Amino acid sequence: MMHCQQQMQKIMRALLPVRKPALTVSECELLAHLYLRPEQNTPVLLSQGSGMKKEAVSRCLKTLFEKGCIRKQKQAADERSYQIFITETGLAGLKQGYESILQPFYDLWRASGEDFEKFMRCADKLAAHIEKGQEQTGDNEIL
Repeated sequence: MMHCQQQMQKIMRALLPVRKPALTVSECELLAHLYLRPEQNTPVLLSQGSGMKKEAVSRCLKTLFEKGCIRKQKQAADERSYQIFITETGLAGLKQGYESILQPFYDLWRASGEDFEKFMRCADKLAAHIEKGQEQTGDNEIL
């Protein structure tokens, strides 16, 4: 098992971005949720959609707001809550972030072809087992 763990570490290190993106992976993930599901644009819905803890979402949103990647709008019905919208700066950051984050995946895929595709199919199956286990225990939060 130790050998398996070491091999997974090698793979994970190989898939780290070569250059440091302006946005973190978590920030990119939240921006992607806002981009792909603009109607799910409250902190609670982002937490539920991403699987991130509410506290982690709040920290990411604070940083994204400071970077000018999102804008907030108070909700008329509930003044404690607000809606979040991605800005042009956020769209540009999302594009740059995903290019940086995904490049190592593309490089490995091009270098190993079918082996990479088999590995990803296995990773999908393992992720499904993990999610199933979380559903059974009620632990759906990832971060």
